[in-house]
Amino acid sequence: MQDLLSLIRSRRSIRRFEQRPIARETLLDLIDVARYAPSAANQQPVEYVIADEPNRRARLFDLLAWAAHVRPRRTPDPEHRPVAYIVVLRCTARELGALGPVDAAAAIQTILLAAWSLGIGSCWIGSVDRPRARVLLGVPTSHEIDSVVALGYPAEQPVAENARHEDTAYYLDPADVLHVPKRPLQSLLHVNGFTTPSGR
Repeated sequence: MQDLLSLIRSRRSIRRFEQRPIARETLLDLIDVARYAPSAANQQPVEYVIADEPNRRARLFDLLAWAAHVRPRRTPDPEHRPVAYIVVLRCTARELGALGPVDAAAAIQTILLAAWSLGIGSCWIGSVDRPRARVLLGVPTSHEIDSVVALGYPAEQPVAENARHEDTAYYLDPADVLHVPKRPLQSLLHVNGFTTPSGR
């Protein structure tokens, strides 16, 4: 297993997947570790729906939007679609004020990193047709659909690079490799108070 810092630095969003399945037990492990993510006042409002049955996956895929900056070239074709989804819900009665989405984000990041440690790629999707997904998955009105995590073994290798001139739009190069600009450390770091970062 990679050390944690290398694991975090190497993780990218994946939008092309091999079609070999992920074991249900592995999906359960991903959700199990997400239970240990931080939660405001330990209210733990986050719940999950696994969607790994082929027909359910196909119907859910139609309710998602993919990679706005390079659409439609990274909308997965049928040979590269996710082999499983974890739909992340928030039980509104358990949310502490407006912090439910923060709890969900902590749990989702835990899932992404745990999946990557197992060689499983993921894509955190917030662009979801939530009314139709609610019907498809039978989600009660007591719960909100926060996000969808698409999962599968990677069939692409996106590249991270330092952003230039604060432009963080990801892009495809002529070889169809996805490049993901990240703001350089010196452009976002402030020490012992807010100062103008170097490089600006």
